[in-house]
Amino acid sequence: MRMVLACALVAATGLAATPAAAQGSWCSEDMNARNCGFYTLEQCQAAASGNNGRCDFNYLAPRAPSAEPPKRKKRAKNGH
Repeated sequence: MRMVLACALVAATGLAATPAAAQGSWCSEDMNARNCGFYTLEQCQAAASGNNGRCDFNYLAPRAPSAEPPKRKKRAKNGH
């Protein structure tokens, strides 16, 4: 019974977590692991220092929508 309860608990926590919420703009990678939870390059470099790691830009991180370009004004029609 405890095994069934433990499996249900693990499954429920796995479904509740959204992977995009933990995606930062920078990933630290060393020979053992990859961690994409860094939002600044400085955070990533601090985590990677000392363990021969490197930092890469995370292309899979969600981006803020770009600003819409300003609309051009219509030219007044000339009555000619």
